[in-house]
Amino acid sequence: MSPELIGSIISLGLTMSAPVAISSLGEVFSERSGVINLGIDGIMLMSAFVSFHVVFLTGNIPAGYLLGILTGVLLGLLLGLFIVVLRFNQVVAGMGLYFLGLGLSDFLYRVIYANKVVLIPKTTALKVPLLSEIPLIGEAFFNQYPGVYVMFILTGIIYFILYYTRIGLWIRALGENPRACDAAGINVTLYRLLSLVLGSAFAGFAGAVLCLEITGLFYENLTYGMGFIAIGLAYFGKWDPLRSLAGSLIFGITWSIGISLQDVFIKIGMPEMTYFMIMLPYLAVLVSLLIMSKGARPPASLGKPYYRE
Repeated sequence: MSPELIGSIISLGLTMSAPVAISSLGEVFSERSGVINLGIDGIMLMSAFVSFHVVFLTGNIPAGYLLGILTGVLLGLLLGLFIVVLRFNQVVAGMGLYFLGLGLSDFLYRVIYANKVVLIPKTTALKVPLLSEIPLIGEAFFNQYPGVYVMFILTGIIYFILYYTRIGLWIRALGENPRACDAAGINVTLYRLLSLVLGSAFAGFAGAVLCLEITGLFYENLTYGMGFIAIGLAYFGKWDPLRSLAGSLIFGITWSIGISLQDVFIKIGMPEMTYFMIMLPYLAVLVSLLIMSKGARPPASLGKPYYRE
């Protein structure tokens, strides 16, 4: 392969990794506190629609990002009310939120845009002087959309918080033994709720990134299950931010390879292989999960509501 093709594959792979990695980081943080958020895909869809609608109406792309994040926060608060405060089953409530986001985003799009294909201005890539001139990898890593840079920055921030701060220690302890945390004076409900809302805000931002940086439009089921991939990558990474980022990069690069090879198969008269190429990133994540999650031990209190005696 030519250096230009390799650089193109890496560049597209990083772009496709961003929404998955960002939402997976949020899930890692949430699950570390003992709360599963199965509504990530619904949050991403709803946030993507809100971002799309805001940018279509105003042309203001930063407002699209902010409203996407706010949508994630509000949906996170809604989910937190049910599973942290009211202690509903986390799996059932999370799936309910997913279907809410899936159905409501599609309904609003159909009502407002009547199934028309509507394009919005996409975010422009940010080129880093000098670094973008590095051969082969310069353009791929340093001429990217904001979401790619944020992906790496947030990974470092979440890693530092979890392992080098008192709050991070509390979050990890909440997932293991919330009763001991309560006895130590830590407000279990508050910190679990904040962790869930933060993770939902990340999912909201990921939805905005998907719409404003990758597609530039909205349609039904825009995420194609990326939110569920993000949940799986939390397990793949054994609830570690760096490992989850690695899994996200596998997904993104494999997606990029699949997209890049579609034209090759069409040219050699094998168009049916394009469907396999679309499946390739999901297959790669599945195989990686089977290999890497062996022996993974989730936080002891993951998915268990806390009842104070």
